[in-house]
Amino acid sequence: MESEDRRKQIIDILTKASSPVTGTELSKKCQVSRQIIVGDVALLRARGISIISTPRGYQLDHAGHVGIQRMIVVCHGPEQMRAELEAIVDNGGRVHNVVVEHQVYGYLEGALNLRSRRDVDQYIHRMQVAHAELLSRISGGIHSHLIEADTEADIAAIEGALDKLGILYNP
Repeated sequence: MESEDRRKQIIDILTKASSPVTGTELSKKCQVSRQIIVGDVALLRARGISIISTPRGYQLDHAGHVGIQRMIVVCHGPEQMRAELEAIVDNGGRVHNVVVEHQVYGYLEGALNLRSRRDVDQYIHRMQVAHAELLSRISGGIHSHLIEADTEADIAAIEGALDKLGILYNP
C-alpha cells in the first residue's frame, strides 16, 4: 500500500471508529509498523487533520469544545497526580493538556485528553511502564491544565476539589 493510500485509510478508520483506535490496531489494519503509523499521524496533523491522542488511542477531534474551558494552575508532586486528575474527571471535567514553563524552552505542553477514571488509570499505567517523568518536575511541581466542563458549577466543583486537596496554586 502506498503511503498516501495508507494515510487515507487511517483517516477512514478513525472517522468510522466509535472509540479511540490504538497505534497497534492501526498498524495491523494497515500492515505496517507502529512507528510508521506514528509518522503518518504526525504528517496528517501537519496537514491540518485534527487527530488527538488519548490514553486509549487516536481519535479525530470532531467536536472542538462543547463546554466551558478554563486554565487552572496547580502545584504538587507525583504522589498527588492521581488524586488531582480524578478530582477533575469525577466532577465532570475533561483534562485537555498539561503545561509547564521552562527557563530555556518557554511554554511546554503535553496532550492528555482525559475524560474518565479509566483514562486516568491508563495514563498512569503508561507513565509507569515507560518510567516517564512528569513534565511538572522541571517546574518544581507548578503546572497548568486546560480543563473543560459542561457548566460553571462543574468548574467550581473542580476548583473546590483541587483546593480541598491543597494543590490549587494560590501564591
